Amino acid sequence: MIDQALLGVVKQSLKQVANAGLTDEHHFYITFKTDARGVVIPDFLKAQYPSALTIVLQHEFSNLSVSDYEFGVSLSFNNHLYHIIVPFGALLEFNDPSVNFKLNFTPVEGALALHDDQPELAVKSADTGNIISLTDFLKKPSGPDEAA
Repeated sequence: MIDQALLGVVKQSLKQVANAGLTDEHHFYITFKTDARGVVIPDFLKAQYPSALTIVLQHEFSNLSVSDYEFGVSLSFNNHLYHIIVPFGALLEFNDPSVNFKLNFTPVEGALALHDDQPELAVKSADTGNIISLTDFLKKPSGPDEAA
């Protein structure tokens, strides 16, 4: 439930922007692992940012699309437009400074995937600094002897 709620905030925010654009002073800083499976960025960005990259969705972006597992957006780098794809499992931070809102995510290395090639996610509490594995809150499948 926590996994769905936190990622749901990110997904819904991005879906609203994809459908209606940004309103008021809203803008998003999105930091993600560039070396995570499923991330699609130009090679020069991978070379320049081998572990993490922060993008800003504010004035100049287009083709924002959002699925259950990733988002894609076209951004300008070095005066050339590139379409990037970021799986939600690669997120490190989602921030809207216009409303002082920030979520931190910590991909857990070597964990089982939540969905095919998606890494397990954990959340770092802004209040305590504790890291909580989100898979601890997912319902485990029932065995044949257990009631559903």
